[in-house]
Amino acid sequence: MSETKPNPVHWWHKPPFCLKNLRTAGIAPPDIRRQTHGNTEKQKQETDLRHPLFDHSYPRARLKSRKSFRTVESVQPDQAASHRLELWNTWDNTTNEAIQPPKEQLPSGRELQRKDWVTLNRARAKVRMTASTLHKWKLRPNSECPCGNQNQTMDHILSECTEGPHCTDQDLRDCTGAAQAWITHWRDKI
Repeated sequence: MSETKPNPVHWWHKPPFCLKNLRTAGIAPPDIRRQTHGNTEKQKQETDLRHPLFDHSYPRARLKSRKSFRTVESVQPDQAASHRLELWNTWDNTTNEAIQPPKEQLPSGRELQRKDWVTLNRARAKVRMTASTLHKWKLRPNSECPCGNQNQTMDHILSECTEGPHCTDQDLRDCTGAAQAWITHWRDKI
């Protein structure tokens, strides 16, 4: 009998993106950007005489799976950014206080060197290669912290570990001196 093999992973299969990454990058999710673009396109179609579909009567839709911009509400182009942020705030339910609320600009700390910026954003998203994570991936025999704590997690490193400085979610969000001291100490260790 032949054994069934799993489908190979192709270059077009992307892992699902993380909500935290969108907020640290200051970029609205793709679906929201697409929807807002469709809404502004609808506005142009309704008001701009130069638009190819201005005052056009549409035939009945044939495919239910297709979403045309002609079926959405229109949004003024100058209102697109606020409309996009409103949709993003409604859609995003992340409760991480270390990451800025949804807005289309980079968070504080963008003037840091790349290595520090990466460390800061990973700390904000609570994703670093801690002993707990490495143990979960079976790359380490245990999840013990060098300070003696049973579990070396991001929360432990940020607020409890005696091996280095501490900082809060507010410090990370605002990139304060405490956060920069934490970054300098931990960037090459985890």
